[in-house]
Amino acid sequence: MRKILNRNILVLTLISCGYFIFRVANSLIVSPLFDEYDSPNYFNLSFFPSIRTHGITLFYSIIKNEVAISVFQASVGALAWLYLWHAILIQLKKVSLKVIFSILFFILACSSVVVEHDSAMMSESLSISATIFLFGSAINLRSQVNLKSINSIYVFSFGIIWFLSTKATNSLLFVPLAIVLIFVAYNKLTKVKFSQLLLIFSLLGTFLFVSALSSDGTQSLTTSGTINNRLVFVPEWKDQLIKSGYPESALKIWERFSQQNLGMPPDQAVVSSPEFKKWWENGGDSFLLEFTLKNPDYAIFAPIVLPAFSDNLNYKKTLLSGWSQGTDLTYEYAEFKSSLLKRSFLWPDEPEKAYLALSITFLAIGISLVILNQLNQTRDISVILISIMLVIFWSYLNWWFGSKPADMARHNLSAAIMFKIIAIFATSVSLDRLFSIRKKL
Repeated sequence: MRKILNRNILVLTLISCGYFIFRVANSLIVSPLFDEYDSPNYFNLSFFPSIRTHGITLFYSIIKNEVAISVFQASVGALAWLYLWHAILIQLKKVSLKVIFSILFFILACSSVVVEHDSAMMSESLSISATIFLFGSAINLRSQVNLKSINSIYVFSFGIIWFLSTKATNSLLFVPLAIVLIFVAYNKLTKVKFSQLLLIFSLLGTFLFVSALSSDGTQSLTTSGTINNRLVFVPEWKDQLIKSGYPESALKIWERFSQQNLGMPPDQAVVSSPEFKKWWENGGDSFLLEFTLKNPDYAIFAPIVLPAFSDNLNYKKTLLSGWSQGTDLTYEYAEFKSSLLKRSFLWPDEPEKAYLALSITFLAIGISLVILNQLNQTRDISVILISIMLVIFWSYLNWWFGSKPADMARHNLSAAIMFKIIAIFATSVSLDRLFSIRKKL
């Protein structure tokens, strides 16, 4: 028995070291990607108001060196993925399923869509790592072994705060994640410890939430991008826009800067114009929120079936594209020409195949839920369903307030990865539970 245990520990150690070295090595052999428009703000630490979230700017402003940041992001990413791998692995009893799960897991964890962001001076790498860590802490929390552990609740709380600190739209999930934490922690902690945890969590979470809403510049750019990439193509939506006082000259500015390179992105050119600034000061800052609330068809259906509203819109502007495509920095930028990375079969290049892969992902989750329901595995079901609902709501927030077509894949990357992780987890756990019960019978 001891020999088997030692052999298992050796295998786990070798796999963990191999993955860690792979991530760090790839970050060293490629040149860091510095985006001239987005990256500079991540090196500017401002506590309030903040242009970018503190979970990124704090580390960037301290480390400063781009290569060192790449190595740091790769190291953090590797540890987060290994944490999730171990969290799921200990839930499985059947050895063959552990092997199959591990193969699928590391095919995803080693794909270019996941790893390439280690060398990009933007928020995606740490945001993905925080998301993966949070899911791993949730799985540890729901397990029978760790459910009574106070430490697992604290780790889960840390995971939420880290997640909230890495993207502005992440911080908007503060309330639903707080509800989950309170529900879990209330009966597991003493009143004193629960009160202390709730106080610290509330202060940090509220600060991150308010900070995310504090940057007027980010909100104006998002509004400009949303207007010119979506609303202008649907007559009814455009009419509401014009009635709000939006200057038609701003539409012409966008068109002119989109047709040729005039040294400034179209959205930046629009928000820099005096006409837009006047509209913004006279109520334009609340237009996007009010429009979303007044148009439930836009709020609920457009994120998925946007082309149904206009022939000039396509599925590249929908969440389906964001969930299925992933990013492609490895093939788009010269900085990554020496990369070791491949997309893998989980992220097909062709849109049709990518949508098919997404459909298979949802099908696997659905079948797994049916199996778990038949076996009365309520804890597994609750983790999967809560995760799915949060990911969908999170994606909608990204679409409503942050995803231009060019950024659809990048802004919804963590959600796209989460759907595949949930599918692998759900399939592995449901089959493991099924085989375990049959063996007992």
